[in-house]
Amino acid sequence: MYAAVIGKLSPWISMLFESLNESHASKLLAFELENRKHFESFIEPRSESFYSLSGVQKHIVDLQNLSGESFALLENGVVLARANIKNIQSKGNAEIGYRVGKRATGKGIGTACVKHIVSIAKELGLNCLSAFIINNNPASEKVLLNNGFHLDLCIPNGFKHQGKSFHGFKYLRAVA
Repeated sequence: MYAAVIGKLSPWISMLFESLNESHASKLLAFELENRKHFESFIEPRSESFYSLSGVQKHIVDLQNLSGESFALLENGVVLARANIKNIQSKGNAEIGYRVGKRATGKGIGTACVKHIVSIAKELGLNCLSAFIINNNPASEKVLLNNGFHLDLCIPNGFKHQGKSFHGFKYLRAVA
């Protein structure tokens, strides 16, 4: 299990970045329920079956069975954000994803999570990371740019969300 203190926002607040496992299920469910409307304003909703303790436990097990690493960022035992490295390929390429809770936005937490994911990717010997966003989420783009990602591909009107078309963007970052 991986755990590391990743930063202090003030002298009395520290955050712990932990490998996501089944012991996080109730905390992760609380995070997802609290932020459900916030997340769904940017991305497609999860299935209803996800929003139960058994649904989140299954989600965690599924993540553990995929090629990658998943993490939760906790403060005083409460999930503030989550991040992952997924789809690790034999050529050393992988994709990242992250979610920051609404009450934690605008505080550099997304940037800190991705910075830490990049350092983990280095430890894993990965070569290149990719991330996908749609243009309804400028904060996510800022997180990527703050961590050295650059725009690689634009997919005009390639994504639909809440009945509207959005541009999709693929960002890349060399790890080494």
